Amino acid sequence: MNSSEFKKLRNIRDFAGMKTACGKTVKPGIMIRSSYLYKIPAKDARRLSEVYRVKKIIDLRSPHEKQKKPDVPIVGAEYIENPYFDLDTLEMTSGMGSDVRSAIKNAENRQELIDNVPDLVNVYPIMASSDYAVSQMSKCIKTVFSNRDGSVLFHCTAGKDRTGTTSAVILRLLGVSEENIIKDYLETNSSFRKTSDFYSRLIRVFMRDKILAEKVRKVFLADESYLCAFFNEVDKRFGSFERFVSDGLKLTQDEIESFRNYILE
Repeated sequence: MNSSEFKKLRNIRDFAGMKTACGKTVKPGIMIRSSYLYKIPAKDARRLSEVYRVKKIIDLRSPHEKQKKPDVPIVGAEYIENPYFDLDTLEMTSGMGSDVRSAIKNAENRQELIDNVPDLVNVYPIMASSDYAVSQMSKCIKTVFSNRDGSVLFHCTAGKDRTGTTSAVILRLLGVSEENIIKDYLETNSSFRKTSDFYSRLIRVFMRDKILAEKVRKVFLADESYLCAFFNEVDKRFGSFERFVSDGLKLTQDEIESFRNYILE
């Protein structure tokens, strides 16, 4: 499963075939990550419903993001609102860079644009330091782990940051190697490289600012340093990934083992 199967839906994939350290592989059609489902054509919606049997859609975006660009309903799927940030935290993240295009178009000066383009290496740790974000990630993962009917699709806006971090945590719980977790995370860039380069060039041409252009380029892309910043904060706050799982995400070993038995072959 990948974006080429769909007319408009970008950065979508399941985890089929990913190998764990014990030699097992992830089954297809159970767990799907993607960008938002805003204005996707009927053909894409039918494919999600009929071919991939999507039964649950977990939306990690803020109410403001969802209101501006609502998901297209998928027949037979339950829609679950699961925002990772409350209003105070969302302001700290500048919306995770979810509306950079509008920020570029509407910024009246350089400083305004700088303020609206977050440095994601400073944003990712919030997903481990914020009690609200950790509790919401817990809800998302528990929903994925408990599903036994069709597939679960979870997404944010680009399917890069909140979705990418959640995917990395789940894959680590399944026993996938760090190398393959990073590889899946960086796969996002194949969907957004052109967009990243376009807006970066726009800043270079009209603002003649190489530093700002680079900042804009990076906010559209996944970068290993972002994910490392998240896991470093996990270790700093909880002492270890295992304590993050038990004390933060409130996942039991039975829940983890049950999902492993279900999704691995």
